[in-house]
Amino acid sequence: MTPTVAPGPARSVGVRRDVPPGAIITAVPTRPPRRFAHPTILAAIIAAVAAVAAAAIPVVAEVLRNPTPRAAPDPPPVAAPASPPAVAPTGSPVAAPGSSDAAAPTGGAAAPAPDPDVRALGDMSELGDFEGWSAEPQQVAGARHETVLAASPCWLNDDFTATFVVGRQYSRFEAAVGIADDARVARPLRFTVLVDDKPVFQTTAGLGRTRPVRVTISGATQLGIRVSTTSTDQCHGDTVGVWINPEVHR
Repeated sequence: MTPTVAPGPARSVGVRRDVPPGAIITAVPTRPPRRFAHPTILAAIIAAVAAVAAAAIPVVAEVLRNPTPRAAPDPPPVAAPASPPAVAPTGSPVAAPGSSDAAAPTGGAAAPAPDPDVRALGDMSELGDFEGWSAEPQQVAGARHETVLAASPCWLNDDFTATFVVGRQYSRFEAAVGIADDARVARPLRFTVLVDDKPVFQTTAGLGRTRPVRVTISGATQLGIRVSTTSTDQCHGDTVGVWINPEVHR
């Protein structure tokens, strides 16, 4: 006997086509359709999300283009170098600026201090009349010499003598002698060294050559040098006799 189903409220029922005739069909209620949010609210949410995304895009792009630099690691500590040991200054003291003893620099380097044991004869005190003598540079035997004492004697007065005070402080006198290359009369001249007015050395020198001079002067108070003619053909300006680098040594 087929059961009778009581009538109820009308519901939508799913029908299966593959059910055989005479089978009992049980009504299965269907789920009501899902309703989405109101269209106006949904549009507002989408617009807000789009605005936030649009504002974030430039920030992200700037971060990608200029990434934040990493901080450099701190360098390892370095030990301070040990101070060098103090060295006591050596050498001659430097003269104060403006002093007559201050050495003028040459080529960017200070000139060496003068040797206290050697003095140029021209720097010594001179006795008598120095007239007729010159300290101008001269060229002798093809070489230019800056430190000289030169004279041009004449046969009328025969010689020129210059005397200097050495005060028993020096042991020897050294120089070289010769005739200036611009001599008009190529005749030799005579060169003499005097110690306390007494001749102790004498030599002659001609044009184009020089002769060395080395004389012991220990105990001398005065030292003299002389240039004399050897011919009556010589007079002032014809032949110039040159004492080259005349100096005394302790």
